[in-house]
Amino acid sequence: MNRQQFMQAMEMYLRPMDRMERVELLTDYDQHFTMGLREGKSEEEIAQELGSPEEIAREALGERYDAHTNAEMSATDPFYATTFKEMRPPESRNRATRNFFVATGLIFLNLMFVIPIGLSLWSVWLTIASMSLLTLAPVAAAVDYLFLNHLEKAEIFVAIGLFGIGILFAIASKFVFRAFKNITLQYIRWNARVIKGDVSV
Repeated sequence: MNRQQFMQAMEMYLRPMDRMERVELLTDYDQHFTMGLREGKSEEEIAQELGSPEEIAREALGERYDAHTNAEMSATDPFYATTFKEMRPPESRNRATRNFFVATGLIFLNLMFVIPIGLSLWSVWLTIASMSLLTLAPVAAAVDYLFLNHLEKAEIFVAIGLFGIGILFAIASKFVFRAFKNITLQYIRWNARVIKGDVSV
């Protein structure tokens, strides 16, 4: 499945969703393709990593997903999906109470565990990123020579060595940042879906 096929399938399965919410979600998944292509992946590989459009829609729609209606209509019309106006309302009578307790639980979870752990992880990235400043060692050696008229051979070798180490830290910080960013965004989206009641907890 290529990019166009994946996005068309997503748009079809997400028809029960409000238009603005659907556009936002489709834009998010389209950006996954853009980022993946920049990393050298093929459209098919990215689509496989993202998963089945129907499963993604089922998770995003939560209680709004009507598998019986979709299966029944898909047998006669493969392009059918219930619209936002046609979808059945949530069956939970205590939705407001449930949302209150879920939001309270998430706040407690985030304040007590997730935020401290997240800040610790991001501090690791900040440490690695700061070590990439070692690439400026040759600049410091050049300044030492130009303004203080002092430069030893040992200082040159040390500057070159630190420059190489700084490059390694810069590469490492790039990959660590990308990984932490994806984890952070996925967790934020999960929080939003849980509060909306789109996933079970």
